[in-house]
Amino acid sequence: MKLLIFLALLQFCLIDGTSVADGPVFPPPYRPWRTNPPGHLQSFGHQRPPDGPVRPYVDRFLHPVDFWKYHVKNKLPLVYRNAINRSPAIKLWTDEYLLKNYGNLDVLVERKVENRSYSPRRMVLKGFLKQYKKEDIYVVSVLPDAMRPEVQIIPSVLCGTFKTYLQETNLWIGSGGTNSIVHFDADHNFHCLVHGRKDFMMIHHRYYKYLYFKQNDPGSGSGYSKINVRKIDMKKYPLLSRVPWTYATLRAGDCIFIPGGYIHQVRSYNRTISVTTLFSPTSFFNSSGCEDLDMGYLPLSEAPIHWTYKEGDRTIDLGYKNLQVIRNNLLEPFNDSPNRRVHLKNFIRFSTGLSDSWQIDEREVFQKYLDINGKGYYTKEDIMNLPIENLKAIARAMEDPAGPLEAAPKIEWEKLLKESLARDEEERRQMMMDSNENERENEDDDELFNDDNDDNDEELFEDDDDEDNAKQEKKKHSHEEL
Repeated sequence: MKLLIFLALLQFCLIDGTSVADGPVFPPPYRPWRTNPPGHLQSFGHQRPPDGPVRPYVDRFLHPVDFWKYHVKNKLPLVYRNAINRSPAIKLWTDEYLLKNYGNLDVLVERKVENRSYSPRRMVLKGFLKQYKKEDIYVVSVLPDAMRPEVQIIPSVLCGTFKTYLQETNLWIGSGGTNSIVHFDADHNFHCLVHGRKDFMMIHHRYYKYLYFKQNDPGSGSGYSKINVRKIDMKKYPLLSRVPWTYATLRAGDCIFIPGGYIHQVRSYNRTISVTTLFSPTSFFNSSGCEDLDMGYLPLSEAPIHWTYKEGDRTIDLGYKNLQVIRNNLLEPFNDSPNRRVHLKNFIRFSTGLSDSWQIDEREVFQKYLDINGKGYYTKEDIMNLPIENLKAIARAMEDPAGPLEAAPKIEWEKLLKESLARDEEERRQMMMDSNENERENEDDDELFNDDNDDNDEELFEDDDDEDNAKQEKKKHSHEEL
């Protein structure tokens, strides 16, 4: 009976977590008897057991209409198992392959210990791949155009409003050992794993007030919690015990849908590569084009992504506003008066609601990107027909860039490698020469030692001969006397 009770308690405390070779048990075992209060000074997740796993869909996708109805509309996450298994990247993207084929592309790099005040630095992928297993860095950057054909896009977003609001695709590469802060993001997000393993803790946004966020308004875009996920002080943050959570473990080919505003925390343990697809939240869904949608394989290169990066671009446009959202914002003055004309003075008054951190003067924005025909005003029709490049220029003018504008320095890594190997060879040769010199010196010492010993031996033998002769002479005199 005692054994049965023990096994029941063990099953309850482990919550179906299993020990695996690619990382620790997840979800974390709940052992409330270890600390008081439960989970005190332990990693995030030990403070209470999870409610269960995120809803999975195995080997199938939801049609965009159903995806909107059952998940996006109500902001509920899901997991697609084996979603991008047909992507060439699953097998191809070793470090050697990336180095050979994409090594000259620029990427943005951040520190492993997440710090929202830290600015990313820009470097070539080749340089990152030669350093990331030794340094505390990982890639989070816009997925370069050259790499997009090797990753599949989730067909659940390939029609209607979803397709219109596809914002950007991001590349993540790390050597493991990462723990994100507890946070939420403004955009909807499909996070797909190409290599490795990642664990997700998912928390509904209604529990925002129990998580000690630095951002006060969950509708303002993004925010993050003050808690230290590696070592939670439950006495300082006691409300964490009230927060229910669900979990998901992703491996290569799996994807998780993280709704905009949904709170989450992510951890990894070994080498991981992920590709994320961001699309903007809306309060409506237009299903145009969804009737005859082909739900088969389609690479990311075929999707109409707003923000992209190709080799040679001056900027890596990470984290800018969705272009369709900007267009809609510019159309707001026409809601009451569709036929009105917006002049410069009207735009300047209106622009304060668009951004509070304009990077260039609003007059320049109006003249260069809105009043493109020089009429002194723009109309609703002008905004509807505004080119994508103009919208991008306005987006860049509205906020700070996410990363440095200067291209990463073009370092000749092969030359550096040859020079390093040559230095190593020279050091090895010098060590051999020093070793041989030492051996010769030792041999000379041995010869001198042997010569000295030989001289001493001769002297000893000479003394012995003198003694023998004296004895013989003494015996001879004795015989003569007799």
